[in-house]
Amino acid sequence: MRNAQFVLLSVLMCVGAPSYVSAQEQDSNMSPASHGDLQIEIQSPAADFAASEGETTVEVEGIASAIGGVRYLDMMFVMDTSQSLRGTDPKDFRSTGAIGLVRNLSPKSDIKIGVVSFDNKGELAQPMTSDRDRVVRALRDLPRSGSTNLAAGIQTALAELDLHGRPGSSRVIMLFTDGMSNKKRAYDAAVESHSHGVAIQTLLLGSSKKGGEILDTIAWATGGSFVQVSDPTMLPQAFLDLRTTGVDSVTLSVNGSEPVAARLAGGTFAGSVPLGLGENRIVAFATSLDGQTQESAVTVTVRDASCAALEVAAVKEGRPVLSLDDRAVEIVVDASRSMWGRMHGEPKMAVAKEILHDVSYWFPEDLDLALRAYGSTSPSESGNCADSTLLVPFGEENREPIRRAIAGLKPLGQTPIAYALNQATRDFGSLQDDRALVLVTDGIESCGGDPVQAARELREQGIIVHLIGFGLGNAADEDAASLQAVANASGGRYVTAGSAEELQEALAQTVATSFSVFKGNTKVASGSLGSEEILFLPEGDYRVELQSSPPQNVPISLAPRDQLTLTLEKNGGVVSHFERRDRMQHRSCEDVVATIERLEAGKELQEPLQTATH
Repeated sequence: MRNAQFVLLSVLMCVGAPSYVSAQEQDSNMSPASHGDLQIEIQSPAADFAASEGETTVEVEGIASAIGGVRYLDMMFVMDTSQSLRGTDPKDFRSTGAIGLVRNLSPKSDIKIGVVSFDNKGELAQPMTSDRDRVVRALRDLPRSGSTNLAAGIQTALAELDLHGRPGSSRVIMLFTDGMSNKKRAYDAAVESHSHGVAIQTLLLGSSKKGGEILDTIAWATGGSFVQVSDPTMLPQAFLDLRTTGVDSVTLSVNGSEPVAARLAGGTFAGSVPLGLGENRIVAFATSLDGQTQESAVTVTVRDASCAALEVAAVKEGRPVLSLDDRAVEIVVDASRSMWGRMHGEPKMAVAKEILHDVSYWFPEDLDLALRAYGSTSPSESGNCADSTLLVPFGEENREPIRRAIAGLKPLGQTPIAYALNQATRDFGSLQDDRALVLVTDGIESCGGDPVQAARELREQGIIVHLIGFGLGNAADEDAASLQAVANASGGRYVTAGSAEELQEALAQTVATSFSVFKGNTKVASGSLGSEEILFLPEGDYRVELQSSPPQNVPISLAPRDQLTLTLEKNGGVVSHFERRDRMQHRSCEDVVATIERLEAGKELQEPLQTATH
């Protein structure tokens, strides 16, 4: 070992320092000593990484080194704390720069860092640790007093690396100073570092030519790099410019694309690259300071997890319809006292009457319609829980009587929902059409009845109950849960309406025949014919069930980006179906998948997924 040291020291003394560079211009002709072949390794993403979006980007991170292994990086900051720094770096950009380098190191890389302070002697300020916050605190608390002894700082760092350095690691010293030191002792320390396989990166603050020669020679002899700055404000960038492990550059490319430069910090690299559908071969290409090249590659897969879109429509005798069968719908209107409550400055009853009057004109001609109300004849104080009246029965040409009955409604009494539902059973008489009841209410049962049981009994007779919660006010959450339970009991829909426009839309949805979408035995979505609703669903096999009489069931299969329109057509007594498929742009299905998973686990109400309207 003594002979090897003598040979290297002789080279250092005879050859002298090669030309050095400023922070603005790195010298491409430098030929630092090399401790091994260039190595590079992508550490993230892993080879089994699978993205689940249509198009995405991925952060590629790893480590590259020409001075040792790439599995670990062991780094020692050797920081000048001499008295002269009070004048040359009064705002302590020295610590700011070192901290910036620590913060820029790849968070996924296995790096241990220690801190040595030196003036006339070296002191271990922070033993090697993976806790970067502790390193930052140590760098922030560095003192500034005493003289400059480079050798003492280097030797203290080498002792710590010998004690706690890891086998096969890249070992590097980040040496910062603002002044000159004893040349012979500094060169002896360089010889010792070289023999330990440790590269020294050197950074000089100031314009000292002799100091620059010493630091440049130390870096060159150990396989490191040297940067000199005269302005202390440039120190943060200068620390990042040091090529810690002898690597000059790393570029990234995907499937042979134009390479893009990765960010380098302390032997780690990071950069974002775009991924396309299918397999993506990511290549990280490294070039060392002495011209060696090496690459690392990983192949990752992007699976198209775009949503598919489903729309369900119906055609009867060649024209679009809201039901495949003759449709009988009874509207039950809440005329209880609470409907005097105001919404957007108007009584809720006034808003409801106006909308019901308007929609009576655009309800389809093949729709049999009846009108019932509750709470419309007896004042609330009377406690009349049998206050429910069939105002207009099913019959031909009854639209005008319905409009007159709507105009005459006055909110007076209680809210006997269960009683009204039980009475409605008889209203349908001998009708065997596709039957439904739509209840428009602003509150819940007030007479002690059981609306859920009443809705269940209607369902047993083939009558579906839909509810529109209209202007529920402060009790919205509690009332909504009760009304939702009523709709669930009959297989119907529950829709809330907080404005005239929403009430009109809700009536359009509930008057039409409902359908449900099942995945296996789990209802994952629902809608109604003619509403132009679009359901977004992940890829998979489903079953669409039209709640008609009798029910119609159609199996469908959805692929990512499918835009499927399923049309059921009735000619005579025969029902058939056909599909039209288009392609749509990518739409994330992440939230929908999570909702379906919760539904399948029974963790939330089986209600429709998010829909969109044309």
